[in-house]
Amino acid sequence: MWPFRKREDRSLTLDQLLAEDQPNTAAGATVTADTAQRLSAVWACVRLLTDVVSTMPCHAYTAGSRDPVDPAPPMLRSPAAGVPFHDWIAQVLRSLLLTGNAWGIITSRVGAGLRPSQIELIAPHRVTVQVATDGTVTYRLDGREIDRDDLWHLRAYPTPGSLLGLSPIGHAAQSVAVGLAAETFGAQFFGDGATPSGLLTTDQRLSNEQARQLSAVWNTFFNNRRGERRVAVLGDGTKFQPVSVRPEESQFLETQRFTVAQICRLYGVPPEMVGADSGNSLTYANVEMRSIDFLTYAINPWLVRLETALTDLVPRGQYVKFNAGGLLRTDLKTRYESYEIGLRAGFLTRDEVRQLEDREPLPVAAAPPSLEAVA
Repeated sequence: MWPFRKREDRSLTLDQLLAEDQPNTAAGATVTADTAQRLSAVWACVRLLTDVVSTMPCHAYTAGSRDPVDPAPPMLRSPAAGVPFHDWIAQVLRSLLLTGNAWGIITSRVGAGLRPSQIELIAPHRVTVQVATDGTVTYRLDGREIDRDDLWHLRAYPTPGSLLGLSPIGHAAQSVAVGLAAETFGAQFFGDGATPSGLLTTDQRLSNEQARQLSAVWNTFFNNRRGERRVAVLGDGTKFQPVSVRPEESQFLETQRFTVAQICRLYGVPPEMVGADSGNSLTYANVEMRSIDFLTYAINPWLVRLETALTDLVPRGQYVKFNAGGLLRTDLKTRYESYEIGLRAGFLTRDEVRQLEDREPLPVAAAPPSLEAVA
């Protein structure tokens, strides 16, 4: 029960032990997948990408058909025990965004091809891969060797000759560390009270004891917790001069803005979408244009990776596709004008339009005449 914590026994590698005692960046902060998320810019970018992708509708299709497979394959219904599909995808994507790798243990298989039907995801740091000089590859889970056929692995940013994906946080460790160090300094600056609130000066010579007494009297009389405003009476040429520190100096605001821009550049996220300043006058004509830009450059590469990996997990002859249409949903007037164009051109039917608007098909008897007939 809080505030007590259960003791956690864990075995650490030499690198992990050294990282706990010695920072791994020049900024003096240790950057790992866990500590990086304490930086608000990293958290915001990862949250935005995982939330958008994991909440997209996802279906399996048979080659040559646009109707979703019903019922959906097991991997799209319950990919792990007690874990819904959207949570499972969010965990996979978070691992990829932070470490470049997602790992899981295959716990169930179905079908003639024994394709995985359930995969329990595990923390990437628990898996190590060793390649011997003769090319033999050994996989270990928590230090113990494990059969490769029991592991599911998805990597991002692959490089030739490497079995693992590149870690975005690992390669941006210095930028993340600067942001963490700036936030820590700002918090300590206000918490420690290292800068005095003001100066008491006098044209009289004061001994050390007299200076301490004057400071004690001032603090006792004016630092009241009830917020009462009192009149200061100073004698012997004593003057009070308040000391103020600009926010730019106390919190490294420019440094933090630069860090946010660096992190957004790392993940391809427009700064304004995580509540940051874009630093330029770029504006979007409407929400749709911004969504198209976000989908094209930030979301779509991850969708391709996930769709390819999921297609390998569904029965042969099927493929997996995310529906990104919701991200491009426009205002009501624009949608209706687009539907009218589709109906007139003949590549949309009324029932398809109603389906796009989450409405039931019209009864056959109640179906209105076509646009051509009206015209």
